[in-house]
Amino acid sequence: MMRRRNPMNAARAARGLEPQTEAEFVVGDGSFLVEDFINAITSQLDRVQDALRLKAVNRPLTYALKDLSLDLQVFVELDGQGNVRFRTSGPNETGSSTVRLSFTTITKPMIEENTISLAMTRSPSLSEIGLDEAERQRLEQIGVRNAAQLERLGQSTGARAVSRWSGISAERLRQAVTQSRPRLTDIKPAPPSAPPPVKTPPPLVKPPVTTVPPGKTPPPVKITPPILVKPPRPDPFPPPHDAPPVVRPGKTLVAPISKNVIQVEPNTRRLQLFGANLIGEAGAPQVFFNNRELGLAEAEEDRLVIELPENLASGALEIALPDGQQLTYELSVANGTDPWEPE
Repeated sequence: MMRRRNPMNAARAARGLEPQTEAEFVVGDGSFLVEDFINAITSQLDRVQDALRLKAVNRPLTYALKDLSLDLQVFVELDGQGNVRFRTSGPNETGSSTVRLSFTTITKPMIEENTISLAMTRSPSLSEIGLDEAERQRLEQIGVRNAAQLERLGQSTGARAVSRWSGISAERLRQAVTQSRPRLTDIKPAPPSAPPPVKTPPPLVKPPVTTVPPGKTPPPVKITPPILVKPPRPDPFPPPHDAPPVVRPGKTLVAPISKNVIQVEPNTRRLQLFGANLIGEAGAPQVFFNNRELGLAEAEEDRLVIELPENLASGALEIALPDGQQLTYELSVANGTDPWEPE
């Protein structure tokens, strides 16, 4: 029997990867997935287009591939996972089917019109929200591949309609959607950044000694006046944390600790927000401090880092999650209580 070439190796070689062995690409008796075969063809066509861009530097008129048609003599199979596979026919093997594949060119607006947005791909996959393989296959048959698509379909048709078409109970779908929603689990001050390295001053080089021959006057010596650096003036009102606060008898300065109170130091510049599914189709959460929106230094699915304002004082921290949830916390700055405040 002739040895079949792996059609994915050309695509892997274009990306600088090692070629796949027959055992990695071919399953069972030599069948391969339809999507793997098409991806291999389109990857090589992309290389042709990239070469045309280089060729156009020296040749203003060149030629491009517009359409490509393939006639395959293959056996079409369906595996246990519901995937369609092609198996090429061997020598003297009859009964194969003729599959015709035609490739044509499309533009970027056509791609954006007929595919999902990149923002929707941030949503958790069906496996990440607890659905098993059989449930994922039934949802993929009606065009649902992640949690955002499932929630959008439920809002358009209702949970019962999705349940009838997918064969999954409505309660099971509601649990999956609830698990996919963004949630905040913890808020902590970010560790301070490392101080800049201290620059070592260059070594002092003594000026060369010049000898004056007898009978000649030595050149005048230039004296550079020293530069006087004034020491910084001490702050007449040092911050309260430099000295222990004065406690009046009968007055407690420690605020009661609550679940919605975040204790930070006065020199805190960043806050870390930990959770799950924090970035949705609408983007990252909005964070406000005393009705002023704060900037995001880092944004990930399970962690956000927000910039705090200078001269930090206690106030209200409000967080608007992508699904519309509004969370409110009290940001309490340590040693921020004035000991001389009247009772």
